[in-house]
Amino acid sequence: MTSKDTTPLGYVELANGSKAIYPMNDIFLNFTFEVEEHWEALRLAVNLLIEAYKQQNPDTKAKLIKGSIRVRTQFQHLLDIQNTTRDQDIKLTEDETEATYIEFQNRARSDIPIEIRSVEYFGLGIGHSRGKIANQIWVLAEDVVLVLHGKTFTRYILKDEITGNEHPSGSGIMYISLTKLSEEGGPAGELALFLLGKLKNPENEAVKKIAKAFSSSFEAFKTDKEAVNVLSARERGRNEGLYEGRLEGRLEGAAKLLELIKSGVDPDEALRRLSFETEVKEQSEKPSLT
Repeated sequence: MTSKDTTPLGYVELANGSKAIYPMNDIFLNFTFEVEEHWEALRLAVNLLIEAYKQQNPDTKAKLIKGSIRVRTQFQHLLDIQNTTRDQDIKLTEDETEATYIEFQNRARSDIPIEIRSVEYFGLGIGHSRGKIANQIWVLAEDVVLVLHGKTFTRYILKDEITGNEHPSGSGIMYISLTKLSEEGGPAGELALFLLGKLKNPENEAVKKIAKAFSSSFEAFKTDKEAVNVLSARERGRNEGLYEGRLEGRLEGAAKLLELIKSGVDPDEALRRLSFETEVKEQSEKPSLT
């Protein structure tokens, strides 16, 4: 999520050059909220988003987080490259009982589609909650049409189709379009602009505190050896994965071409068919963004 109208928090020096870090960088967010000093900034951000949703849907049972909080992130997991298990990036527990899981997503498209992954996490969260609230908040830098349906906010709850009554669990999944929220103004709109990297100096006092926490954390992040090592490993993996993906695609294409020719198809016709299949596949895999 970079463009000419975005400004990074700063740059981290990696072996292959400088890397711009934006507020929605997942490793940076895990690093930031691993530190208790920044937990209140997370509460402020979450409450601004919930309050903006409540203004659009006053009857919601979603509540602001007002009790004592504890935050658990995946930063320590990210340090262990041998560990292949994953939990959600950020879990905020209120008064040692109710949980809110927060996911910050830069891309609408992922290996496991967000509309599937979020429900998997929702089920796991409820399963671990032992009857307590286990809410999900998915903060999306790019719209996921299948869950947002053109709206700024959507929130899904378990509800009986016949009576319309809500399930006693009371937990829900909220999806937030940062791009649409950024156009609506107000404190939450400023927060959306900041998270998207489009606002360096917010005016709202709450968003100022959040921005200050991010800035302070970045100063520690850019010199933290463990964080830089994770970033470096991520960049290497990303580059190698891209290369391997392209190579795998080429090998698969070559095998199909050879199979067609062996079956008696003219080489030019075989190449035409393969090109058409590839074009259809690429078009079907493109995310639908609004």
